[in-house]
Amino acid sequence: MQQNLHKGAVRRDGTASSGSQRFLGLKWKVLLLSSLILFAIVASFSAITYLRLIDNFERERDVQHQRYASEVEGLIKEISQDLHQWAEMIPSLEGMSTALLGSNGEDIAKTFELYWTPLQLNKGIELVRFYNKSNQLLANWGNPESEMHGNEAMLNWVREVNAQEQPISPLSCVESCMQFVVAPLLVEGISVGVVVIGISLVDAVLGFKNISGADIGLFIKEQDNAPKNNGMRIPNWGVRIAALTSKEKSLAILLEAAERYPDFNNLENGIQVSLGGRHQQIRLLSLGRGNPAGKALIVITDITSTIDVINSLTWQNAMTGLVGLLLSVILLFVILTKPLSRFKHIVFALPLLAHSNFEKFRSSLHSASQKRWLKDEIDTLDETAVALSYQLEKLEDQVADRTRILAGKMDELSKERDFITNLLDIAQVIVLTQNANGKIMMLNAHGEMLIQYTEQELQGKPFIELLAPDNDLQDLSAHLAEVRSERRDQLRHEANILCKDDSVRHILWLHSRLTRHAADDPAILSVGLDMTEHKRAEGRLAWLADHDPLTDLFNRRRFQEELEQMLNLAARYNYTGALLFFDLDQFKYINDTSGHQAGDALLKMVARMLLGSIRSVDILGRLGGDEFAVILPQTTSEGAIEVAKNALAAMSQGKLTVNGRTHKASASIGIALFPEHGNNVHDLLAAADLAMYQAKEAGRGGWHLFSNEEKTRERMHTLVYWKEKIEYSFLHDRFFFYFQPIMHIPSKTIDHYEVLLRMRDNDGTILAPHLFIPAAEQTGLIHAIDHMVLRKSIALSAEIQHRGHNIRFSINLSAHAFHDPELLSTLTEAFAAYGADPSTFMFEITETAALEDLPAARKLMETIKTFGCSFTLDDFGVGFSSFYYIRQLPIDVVKIDGSFIRNLADNPDDQILVKALCDVARGFGKQTTAEFVESAATFSLLEKMQVDYAQGYWVGTPGPAHESPFKDFLRE
Repeated sequence: MQQNLHKGAVRRDGTASSGSQRFLGLKWKVLLLSSLILFAIVASFSAITYLRLIDNFERERDVQHQRYASEVEGLIKEISQDLHQWAEMIPSLEGMSTALLGSNGEDIAKTFELYWTPLQLNKGIELVRFYNKSNQLLANWGNPESEMHGNEAMLNWVREVNAQEQPISPLSCVESCMQFVVAPLLVEGISVGVVVIGISLVDAVLGFKNISGADIGLFIKEQDNAPKNNGMRIPNWGVRIAALTSKEKSLAILLEAAERYPDFNNLENGIQVSLGGRHQQIRLLSLGRGNPAGKALIVITDITSTIDVINSLTWQNAMTGLVGLLLSVILLFVILTKPLSRFKHIVFALPLLAHSNFEKFRSSLHSASQKRWLKDEIDTLDETAVALSYQLEKLEDQVADRTRILAGKMDELSKERDFITNLLDIAQVIVLTQNANGKIMMLNAHGEMLIQYTEQELQGKPFIELLAPDNDLQDLSAHLAEVRSERRDQLRHEANILCKDDSVRHILWLHSRLTRHAADDPAILSVGLDMTEHKRAEGRLAWLADHDPLTDLFNRRRFQEELEQMLNLAARYNYTGALLFFDLDQFKYINDTSGHQAGDALLKMVARMLLGSIRSVDILGRLGGDEFAVILPQTTSEGAIEVAKNALAAMSQGKLTVNGRTHKASASIGIALFPEHGNNVHDLLAAADLAMYQAKEAGRGGWHLFSNEEKTRERMHTLVYWKEKIEYSFLHDRFFFYFQPIMHIPSKTIDHYEVLLRMRDNDGTILAPHLFIPAAEQTGLIHAIDHMVLRKSIALSAEIQHRGHNIRFSINLSAHAFHDPELLSTLTEAFAAYGADPSTFMFEITETAALEDLPAARKLMETIKTFGCSFTLDDFGVGFSSFYYIRQLPIDVVKIDGSFIRNLADNPDDQILVKALCDVARGFGKQTTAEFVESAATFSLLEKMQVDYAQGYWVGTPGPAHESPFKDFLRE
């Protein structure tokens, strides 16, 4: 078995398979890998050390090079200073001042001849020339080589000095390099000419060796016409050596370097040459600031000792690392030999587990039972292997048992599969699957019934083709492709499908990605819910948003939109029109005596009569309750009056008999003309409303045209008066709140407070809301008041809550709040801005508010309740409709009208009625509140009737916030 393990792999059944795979023991793998790692570390360390030594060497050579440059520059500067001193001394030499003042060349030559020889021999001066102020040569001394530096260049220097009377120190290199000083000749402070003094740099440069210890040479670029045998030359670089120390050795080094590095520019950064077992570094050196083009110094430095030190240190590091590597490998080999031999024994025994020879495996690991002083991982492996053998033996027995159980489970799964198949067939949704190409694979029975295609007819058909062409198929195809390609998990959309009988059904689809195990498995599970009837209902709701469901006429909101549009057209095209405002006479009496069904029948009859008495271009709407209105475009006052008379005549013919009672339709009509009586919706409706009240005062069943008569003008003045007072109160913050406590009767504690709006007049008088609210409703300011009340109440509640207390407020909503498109946004913004808890707010509504548009009222209330707010139905029990609204509206509390409570203690009839109202409210799961509780006897009766809350002067009178029980929770 051991031989098999070395030669091949192990099959899944646990037997060794023969093969040609090469085998390398774990010990040798560890040794080989460790050796490679250690060798890499040693090599890296040696390389890094070598590179650091080289880097240090280069930096030292750069510093030395800078020092050489400074020394050369100092030598040249020293020579230049000596020449300047001699130039200044010449006029003071005996006889020279007289000769110079005469500008006579012969006198100058005769006098200076006495000094020339000493200067040439002692100072090494090779050239002296005298020029007059006219730049003419007066006298000349010098060797023939000095003549090579060019008279024209020298004449340019003379002109410059004569012009500026400032000395210059030019450097010139032709066949040799010379340092010149061109200085003005001053005799008694007067410039009488120019003297030129030149000295060769060869001796000075060669003296550099004495200072630096390095060999140095002076290179001069060869001219094209220069003779080829004029001294030492280096042809590869095209230079001639003007001076060179250690000529034989240095020349040999330079020639070798020129062979290896033909490009002269390499010398700028320095090159290294080995010759005769020595390492030399060659580098150019600047002649100083006035370095002439094509001339350079070259420094030859022997760096043999430094290179030898670098190589020696690198070799020592490498050998030390290799010795350490060898010792580490030997030590590792010794350490691993014994543990790995034990490990190999375990490895050779493991195949016994594959053959279920558990007992034989455990007996072969006899080392597992031996006690050792210090355990290691191999001992733990022995113990774990033995424990594993017991576990595997136990698992093998469990597998046998579970195989029998699995057979039973498979039978159960088969039954579940059949159940799911039947469930898909009877589910009231379309269930189909699509493959990776978007083609239908399966369709359930309900889907076949709904779209009238069989599963066989749709198999292989693309899902997109099932949809009606009015869908946006291009985007849908892209989204479905994302689901199939697993870029998204689900896709939800609505689409119309085309059934086999050409009918169209609206389906809400949910496409979910399925996990596939094969290419032909379903890729998408599509579930479709038939929304056809739901969409029809949505269309009906959309129609209800603009229409009155009872009469099918425009509701108030849509009618006002039509009126505003008509006013804009009238202003644009300069025509007149009229608005007729209808208010049915004694409609409440009909509702109370014959019931709401009779009232609804009367409203329908009136609507039909009005439609029959107006033109096709006229617009009729029901504003709510018993109020109708008609827009008459392009008509005069006479035409409007004629329409009003026709409508009254038609209504007089209508009769309604219910339960033996006969009711006649009658209405009071107010007529307002536009733009004469108003050019906006609010003003025109207010004018028509005032005219309608004039008609009612004159006698029911009549009409009245809005005019400037005294009584109408008085009403208008009153309306304007209160409108201005309301606007002034907004501007100067004269609205404030009173708070009346409401007691929880079982606990006899104050549960919440009703918020009561007040206005402070200019003289300090407190004005109740019944004085200004009607004017606000007619002028359109009621929405602003509602918004102000909501914001201030929420801000006050938030202030109390931020101080760690919770006070619940009950706020009255006006009837117009249910037609306010900004009410929800105002509530949302206020709660978010102040951070108040919505559950601390209760809104009170009246039957009148809900009656105008019951669906809209219910929808608005449900939306507000999602914030956490609650609702109270006020004036409960006054009319028969209260019981209808308690069932239709999502209210939480009903407030029993005070007319039943005020004399409750003395009136048995009121007691019976209040008890009945409480039972009805409790039956609907609503809480009850009694208002106008003014005595302890009344409170006691209410407690016996299980009324939940009490409000009235006996509980507490209304008062401002600073006098309320929660005044301590407010800012001062």
